[in-house]
Amino acid sequence: MKIENLEAFVTIAKLRSFTQAADACFCTQATMSQRLKNLENHFKTQLFDRVGRSIELTEPGRRILPYCQSALAAIHQSKIELEAINGLSSGSLLLCSSNTPGIYLLPQVLADFHLQYPGVLIESRIKYAKDVLQEISFEGEAELGLISQPNVVDDKKLCFEPILKDQLTVVVSPNHSSIAKWKDKGRISLKDLQKNNLLVSNSKSSILQNLERASDTKIDFNSTIVLGSMEAVKKSVMLNAGIAIVSNFLVEEDVADGKLVSFDISGVEMQRQIMLVYRKNCSLSPAAKAFIQTLKADLSDKYPNLYVPISSQRSIHLER
Repeated sequence: MKIENLEAFVTIAKLRSFTQAADACFCTQATMSQRLKNLENHFKTQLFDRVGRSIELTEPGRRILPYCQSALAAIHQSKIELEAINGLSSGSLLLCSSNTPGIYLLPQVLADFHLQYPGVLIESRIKYAKDVLQEISFEGEAELGLISQPNVVDDKKLCFEPILKDQLTVVVSPNHSSIAKWKDKGRISLKDLQKNNLLVSNSKSSILQNLERASDTKIDFNSTIVLGSMEAVKKSVMLNAGIAIVSNFLVEEDVADGKLVSFDISGVEMQRQIMLVYRKNCSLSPAAKAFIQTLKADLSDKYPNLYVPISSQRSIHLER
């Protein structure tokens, strides 16, 4: 029995979609169907029923699913043991991160980790925060996740360790008509803020909800424009098409170069936390443990005023 046949069955059962399962396993839908057929031939039974456009596990499928999951977990654990024996001269690590940590914090950490452990193969994927949690929670391939969220998420399957404060700021074009007034005051009022177009990277952005929660005020911008990526948001702000509320990590170089101007909001403090995420009750691989050490060392050195002390990380971990 081939491992990829077991992986196909477990992934389809999790996602309830051949198309999504094929994407998750980096193969074609036809290949995914063939792998499932091979497993069904091995067990001499049908594992899924197709009901309209959806698929459901058959009774035999429901019964053998836990055993297939356990088999894959055992194979993964054996890989961890071998990596430990090899002393990280080989191995692999898959990370899954949301945009802010994945694009603006991880590249340097990944480079430093590779210098220390050149034999470890690393893959870093970037997704929306909720998709990162799903990837980690439902026993996907990723061992570690990094997300930026206002609060620790309540998920009994996951551990969350806040490791870095993520300060949000308002960024505007140096050519904005109100730039002189705001520079004079040093801040932007909520009233002035709402007269502008709010630029966001995607329609699922939680920026507006976070602002309303932080200010305890109903917020109504002139309009909200979705631009598809944070780089598009920054360029549009530079072109004076609107304002944006973003992580300082995204714009610190642009602000230093004078391409953007950043302001706090009067009476409102918006702050998120960069959180390390991993599954509870699962042994982390030696590569994952080594990466966490590199991650924390790098972030504490580069951002000493934003780094969350290890004692605080542990207390939150234990409370969960």
